[in-house]
Amino acid sequence: MDLMVLGINHKTAPVEIREKFSFSGKRLAEVNRLLKEDASLEENLVLSTCNRMEIYAVANHDKDHVGDIENFLGRFHSLNILDYKDRLYVYRDKEAIEHLFKVAAGLDSMVIGEMEILGQVKKAYQEAKESRTTGKVLNKLFQNAFNTAKKLRTETSITRGAVSVSSVAVRLARKILGGLRDKKVLIIGTGKVGEQLISYLKKEGIKSIHVTNRTLEKAQDLAARFAADAIPFEDFRNRLVETDIIITSTGAPHCIIRKDEILSLMPIRKQKPFFIIDLAVPRDVETDTNKIDNVYLYDIDDLQKTVDETIVLRKNELDSCFEIIGASSEKFIDWLVSEKLRNEE
Repeated sequence: MDLMVLGINHKTAPVEIREKFSFSGKRLAEVNRLLKEDASLEENLVLSTCNRMEIYAVANHDKDHVGDIENFLGRFHSLNILDYKDRLYVYRDKEAIEHLFKVAAGLDSMVIGEMEILGQVKKAYQEAKESRTTGKVLNKLFQNAFNTAKKLRTETSITRGAVSVSSVAVRLARKILGGLRDKKVLIIGTGKVGEQLISYLKKEGIKSIHVTNRTLEKAQDLAARFAADAIPFEDFRNRLVETDIIITSTGAPHCIIRKDEILSLMPIRKQKPFFIIDLAVPRDVETDTNKIDNVYLYDIDDLQKTVDETIVLRKNELDSCFEIIGASSEKFIDWLVSEKLRNEE
């Protein structure tokens, strides 16, 4: 019985490569089931976020299942997997355990100690559990990861000076546009990121915020909580000409905003600056849009450049965090070894 994780993340590949490996949240249940059957795995779980795609798996050690998982990724995404082998990483047993604990605690994130990733890991676990692709090992492993992440947050200062993808995005907008109070904002896509963004924007004094989503009810629910305005997804293009800031984070498999349509709006806007944050993976906005004068387009990787001295404070806590993770990992490894011995008897 082997425990492993195979993945690609912001440390090993830029967003233009990561997006090739991403999975839509709507298809995760299907992907988990297909992967388990295709790669002959005993247990598996797929974690797909803007910064990483990782597959956690438990398999019999009768053969090396890494190749089977890689082949599945290649077929599913229509990729020649050999072109990306140097971007993928594989961890086994103790290294895999420690890696998950670091991921869940935000220690492997673009912004160290960020809190969004724990919710994403919990959601991925729930999806896999409901798909019935987890079992005794992954269930215990992920529960341990959640408990360890909680322990880090309560016993260290790793989350001191809250920094998240959302706060970094708003800080970047302020840096480019100056005061934001009079700006008009369009948020495309709901969910946790959209909710946090509206909260930060409201603190900046922005009053004109429109929210849209393919499911109008979701946009209405989010807008109602923050006194924003919800608009139907098919109408959002009509708002672009009067919008100063676009923040988009949909799960669309292709671009929803093209360079040509932004270019055609600039004369009507009298070349007024357009600020666009694309948090989606795959990306929502055509990358060449950034070549238009007075258009400032930033993707998820660009946000790393705005991380400031807050991260230095968090790095000072890393030794304490790694001690906690090391102790938790040792306990789980002892349990895993006993399970392996039991299965071999």
